[in-house]
Amino acid sequence: MSNISTSTIDPIIIRLNLARAGIQQYGQPTLFTIGIIGCILNIFIFLRPSMRKNSCAIYFHASSWANLFCLTWGVLASMLAFFTNNNPSNYSDVYCKIRNYMINFSQFSSRAFIILACLDRFLLCSTSVRQRQFCRPIIAIKMVVFATLICACLPIYILISYKSRQIIMPCMVTTQAANIYETISIWMLNVTIPTLSMSILSWLTIKRLKANAKRVGREKIRVDGKDSQLTTMLIAQVLLYMVTNVPYFVFIFYEKINENVPTSSKSLYRITIESFSATLLTSFFYYVFNGWSFFVYTLTAPSFRRELLMIFSRLCLCKTPINNNQHTRTRSERIHPMNQNIATINPTYFINHE
Repeated sequence: MSNISTSTIDPIIIRLNLARAGIQQYGQPTLFTIGIIGCILNIFIFLRPSMRKNSCAIYFHASSWANLFCLTWGVLASMLAFFTNNNPSNYSDVYCKIRNYMINFSQFSSRAFIILACLDRFLLCSTSVRQRQFCRPIIAIKMVVFATLICACLPIYILISYKSRQIIMPCMVTTQAANIYETISIWMLNVTIPTLSMSILSWLTIKRLKANAKRVGREKIRVDGKDSQLTTMLIAQVLLYMVTNVPYFVFIFYEKINENVPTSSKSLYRITIESFSATLLTSFFYYVFNGWSFFVYTLTAPSFRRELLMIFSRLCLCKTPINNNQHTRTRSERIHPMNQNIATINPTYFINHE
């Protein structure tokens, strides 16, 4: 019973290959379309005057820009390579370097902004006035600039060590030192630091909120409704990150363990499963965190929904045609009524003017 018959394997392999093609043909375009529209709406909403004054909203705004770049360089580039049957990473070193650098830079930035938002919400619930001073818009802007510069430097090794290859993997690191650094950065900057930081800060924030609810009088910290809703949005975003990225990192760990296993020693069934998992996790699940933030915000925060409705209502008002002649005439009649109307209102008008 240890040997699996060909008639049993073939249908499974066919289904996995069809599912893999379906992810590339339908899943990626859907994720890209929804994600791009959501990121653009996020940017407009967090630019609203009521949102610009909140430090957490500034971090969300910056994260939306990072997600926009990540979807463009990650999902869109992969879609174009699939539909045109032409992947420039196979033969262009410049494209290979720039695309992978932009994906890593935007992913690092997106996670960094969410971590800063977690820290912002944690300090906002503090009883220390000095700690709450961190939760100011000007501080948030400075932290966004600082985090962007740091995240731009972290993947700079890609511009030096990545090259296009037509064998095995199309675009990958070529030096041993860069490979060691990449392995460390994957586990530290993509897995350990973001996961622990987001989960610990979120847990401590919830703990502080519960403790604050039990306080009375002057000891109680005033947290308005919008700040509470932004905290809920943040916690939901952290949960989305955990659910969508943990399977990806498990697969990366599996690949690192088996990277020296030759393909010739693998069965067709194993190769098919690995190819399907790579497409599902690295080309789709890896970008769900970037593409679904709009839905998370919409489902968790009434204030976010109100801002969204206000944007749509303004767009509808702008599209409503206005008859300028009628508007001018109405205004003129309101300021200087016609003589006929005056005579109707005051019958002695003509008597006095004869």
